[in-house]
Amino acid sequence: MEKKILWIVSFAVIIILWMKAGPSKDAVSPSAPVSKQGDEQNKVAPKKVEPKASQAADKALTSKKVEKTHSNEEDVTEDEQNYFKSHPVNKGTPDFAAITDVKTRKKAFFEFLTPFVNEKNTLILEDRKRLTTLLNKVDKLSQQDKQWISKRRKDQRLDVLEKYTKEDINALLNRLDIIPVSLVLAQSANESAWGTSRFATQGNNFFGQWCFRKGCGLVPESRDSDADHEVRKFNDARESVFAYIDNLNTNAAYKKLRAIRLALREAQQTITGLELVHGLEHYSERGQAYVDEIEGLINYNKLWRFNRNSEQTPSTEER
Repeated sequence: MEKKILWIVSFAVIIILWMKAGPSKDAVSPSAPVSKQGDEQNKVAPKKVEPKASQAADKALTSKKVEKTHSNEEDVTEDEQNYFKSHPVNKGTPDFAAITDVKTRKKAFFEFLTPFVNEKNTLILEDRKRLTTLLNKVDKLSQQDKQWISKRRKDQRLDVLEKYTKEDINALLNRLDIIPVSLVLAQSANESAWGTSRFATQGNNFFGQWCFRKGCGLVPESRDSDADHEVRKFNDARESVFAYIDNLNTNAAYKKLRAIRLALREAQQTITGLELVHGLEHYSERGQAYVDEIEGLINYNKLWRFNRNSEQTPSTEER
């Protein structure tokens, strides 16, 4: 009888000790976060390592934007509307998903978008050249000069004034500036899954830009029930590139990016994607993880090689 009682007690002690020890290291905790799957979820990649989504290029990924930037046709400036009409795009968007070789797909992607970035930056540089000239004669501006400045300030979401000072023109120069090709290519590759996402193929949207007018774009599959945003549709990829650059130049969310760019200008240093990327914390709800991912794309693909020296101040290699 005593042996039987001793055996029962020993067994109970063993059970209690096992319960206190908890499950084995290989067991999954019920409270552990589960990764989301879907065409709007970006995966975080280690710094300077290309993200899995970029390697596979077979998933439609777009970041959820923190800033609700009103981005529809009404945001297209009059000058841009006229430019698009007088300079039509004569080439269609390649079927990137049909290009099975990753290197070939990337090459096609870069060669397709780069001319649009250069086109936009060239127009910006032309305006900057005229503004610089006007800056040197700010006290003798003609009525035509004032009207031209007012139009540019309105386009850049700055107040229109009756009289302009050097500070007013410098404020315009701060917004009206280039975005390096390297940064544009990295974000477009990330946001459009190398041109294969639904938003890129059906809406020519390579940057996940939102709009807030019903019917202005494509409804995201994972949109919250109380959300009203859509992913904006463009007539072509060039319009998407122009709208993206305009957004970075005008949206309050990217004030830091513009401050970094201005500091580079004032120091006569090259404006690079690896510098400006640090002003993109608000582009995605993932914040710094998103910045690291874009930086990784630039480094992994050596995207600085697409920057034009003519767009830069004294050249230093972007590394």
